[in-house]
Formats: sequence, C-alpha cells, structure tokens
Amino acid sequence: MEVREIFRTEGEEHFRALEFALTEELSSSGGMVLSPGGGWITQQRSVELLRSAGRIIYLRASPEAVARRLRRVETRPLLAGRDPVVALRELYEKRHTLYETADVVLDTESLVKQRLIAKIVEFASTLK
Repeated sequence: MEVREIFRTEGEEHFRALEFALTEELSSSGGMVLSPGGGWITQQRSVELLRSAGRIIYLRASPEAVARRLRRVETRPLLAGRDPVVALRELYEKRHTLYETADVVLDTESLVKQRLIAKIVEFASTLK
C-alpha cells in the first residue's frame, strides 16, 4: 500500500506505528543505509533504536530547496493539496531541533553532490 493510501485510510498514527515496526526489525541488521522520511525523527523510540545500532546523518536542506527537489508533491500526504513551501516550512519549524541531534549534519545546499557523497563515505568509514 502506498504511503498516501495508508495516511488516507488508516491515518498518520498508524503509518508511524508501521514505520517504527520496520525500524525495529531493521535495527538488528548491519551493513546498510536507511533513508527514512522526514517524520521518522519525531519518533524517539525509533531514533534510540538506530542510534544504538548505527549513526544518524542529517542531510540539511531548506524548505525551499526541498520543494524544488520534489517530483510529485501529491504523493506526500503532509504536503498534498497545500503550498509545498508553506507546508515544508511548518514541518521544518516543528522538527528542526530533532534533525540537528544527528551524529553528523551535512548541508546539501553548500556541498556539491560529489563532495557530499565523499563526506558521507568518510564518516561511514570511521564506524568500522
């Protein structure tokens, strides 16, 4: 089932419960990169699970940059039917202090893609 369909039929709370269950399942696996959505950080239990098993990298981008990068806003339940920049600003205001608790914060707007990748690889290599 698509995320937007889960939100529509079951609600965000149910989606977050599914998201936590998957985080819990994957937290015991190693050697992988997880890329959850922006709301994942709001679940302290999920953050604790992954923080104990690995490291968290926040790829920082302004709401305006995120809006420019989105291909299909209608597939994002918290943005659908709204001005995406306004909705993203509201979400960022609610979540930015949580995002900043990551082990590493990389600004995606100031680093070219290859340098960003190099920094992630560099950080990951220190974890072995």
